[in-house]
Amino acid sequence: MRRRPSRPSPRQRLAAWAAAALLALGCSVALPAGTAHAVPVDITCLTGSRNTVYTPPLTYTPGPTSLQITDHFSCASLLSGVSSGSGSYTVNLPSTSCLASVQSPLSSNTATYHWNNGTSSTISFASSTAVRAANGTVTVTSIGAVTSGLGLGQTVTRVTVEPNLNLTACLTGGLSETNSVLNTLIIAPV
Repeated sequence: MRRRPSRPSPRQRLAAWAAAALLALGCSVALPAGTAHAVPVDITCLTGSRNTVYTPPLTYTPGPTSLQITDHFSCASLLSGVSSGSGSYTVNLPSTSCLASVQSPLSSNTATYHWNNGTSSTISFASSTAVRAANGTVTVTSIGAVTSGLGLGQTVTRVTVEPNLNLTACLTGGLSETNSVLNTLIIAPV
């Protein structure tokens, strides 16, 4: 006598259907891509120059001004092949003057530097301090991070020293331009 195959119970059929549905759902769900990790770079620019144009020119009366900044760097990097770079950007200050002062924190600013190897780094400087000495020399220290491009996610330190070589400019028509004697930029892994 042949045995008749047993039929699954309604509970077994429901469990099999649920397992099949979960399996089908699991196969159709896209898994998130692995987290992208930036390739570490080591860009050290210890030699550089900066030109800053003030519009309107600085006087001894505090007021708003716009700074058009152009940076050039000579660099060294073992990992990226960067040997030079440059960038221009604008910083708007709500109130500044030729008077000795400490301005901190300055509003955050962003700069994009273009490197000799065809790459670039966009850097957001979240913290900047400008110290203007009595002789008119300004030292600006900025800390930030690379937000896109070469060195993504890495920390950045930039230090610039710009003397006022025209000591009577603030009294006459205003100080319209300065050039740095020191301009450094370091991009390093976190």
